[in-house]
Amino acid sequence: MLACSSPTRAPALVDDPTPIDGSGGSGGIGGAGSGGCVDDAAVPPGPDAQGLCGNTFLQATSDPPNIYFVIDRSGSMGEMVDGRAKYDAVATAAVALVRRLGSQVNVGAAVFPGQVNADQGCTMGAEVFPTRPGDPLATGACTIDGEVTRAFSRSISLPSGTDPTGGTPTAATLTRLLPTLAALRGRTVVLLATDGGPNCNPAAMCDATKCIPNIEHAPACTPDVNCCSPALGGPTSCLDDVATLAAVGALARNGIRTYVVGIPGSAPYATLLDELARSGGTARPAGSGGAAYYDVDHLTELDDILAAIGSTVVLSCHLHLDTPPKEMSLVNVYLDRQLVEYGGPDGWVWTNFGDAGAGDGAITEGGPADAADDGEGDGASGEDAPGGDDAATPTDDGATDAPIADNSTRMPRQDLDLLGASCERLMSGKVRQVQVVFGCPTVTPK
Repeated sequence: MLACSSPTRAPALVDDPTPIDGSGGSGGIGGAGSGGCVDDAAVPPGPDAQGLCGNTFLQATSDPPNIYFVIDRSGSMGEMVDGRAKYDAVATAAVALVRRLGSQVNVGAAVFPGQVNADQGCTMGAEVFPTRPGDPLATGACTIDGEVTRAFSRSISLPSGTDPTGGTPTAATLTRLLPTLAALRGRTVVLLATDGGPNCNPAAMCDATKCIPNIEHAPACTPDVNCCSPALGGPTSCLDDVATLAAVGALARNGIRTYVVGIPGSAPYATLLDELARSGGTARPAGSGGAAYYDVDHLTELDDILAAIGSTVVLSCHLHLDTPPKEMSLVNVYLDRQLVEYGGPDGWVWTNFGDAGAGDGAITEGGPADAADDGEGDGASGEDAPGGDDAATPTDDGATDAPIADNSTRMPRQDLDLLGASCERLMSGKVRQVQVVFGCPTVTPK
């Protein structure tokens, strides 16, 4: 973990020798760890080492997505939970994720509220770190943090001697950020971390059931006393649910998904946070603890939760190899060192041809057959593989590609797709590394 300069401020960066969970330097797609260190998993193993047959990793890449942090630094984020200030814990985990993902992502950040005024602290948030590529992933040794990671940490740190303060203008902040986010190139996701209900809308009106002081059982805010009446707290204390849902929906309509992370203290607003996750296109699947959003029970969970989100964003079921393999029949795919068999509805398949004009279905220097064809040219599942290419490409006579063809007229393929359960596992956020390994015969279902 990173050392903290105080219990209520974002941490100063230090060189952390904690080993990582895998690194792009090994040819795998996945997270680099704290301090830029590389563990044994990132070093190409010998043949059959740890079940990875072959000793050559093929570099698999995808276009780096944009991960944009929108972090709540309202007054309640200064509260101590599990011995730490909530804002400190979120900032530490955010920096760790930026360090872990490195150049696999572009990263930006905003905090809210913005410049707090003395009256109500409801100034909409603002960008503090314009989106830029992360630091190159270090390989082979522990190194100090790169320039981008350090700058990111400084940008979300509170000035010395100040604590989180103000309200929670979530809707206004997301609305303000929309043009900036929509202008980014490539795939963009927002990681929204908050510990309470959105408020700060002067146009809001509510009864006691939607009044935040009432919801949080503030003194004197009994069910028959609306603490959001003009004579008491006023409309800025109303739960700003409608506008916040609209803001997240507007992001979604622009192709920007929003991951919602509920920091301890957000439980009274679980229903709204679920709705935000669904509206943002990131609702967790059934069996994830019941919540559609990422519900943080303990601050110690934050690193793992953000890492899971990061993996889900970075990893893709469609992979592109920077260099085609010398022999396609000697390629295997592993998820966290667990073999994925070639073909079938839950395996992996090659997805593109270098020479679309060849009609004999052969592959340069041999290679595994495409997944069984169901007559529609889409592999075993009957649906298009991730990435838009058909999983299997039938020959002119309707047969699938031959497993070995030394007289090939096609070029080697460089793209592959994970299918069915393998893709679902990858996208669940539980996988930290994908490795495409060359050197042993491709394993197919028996």
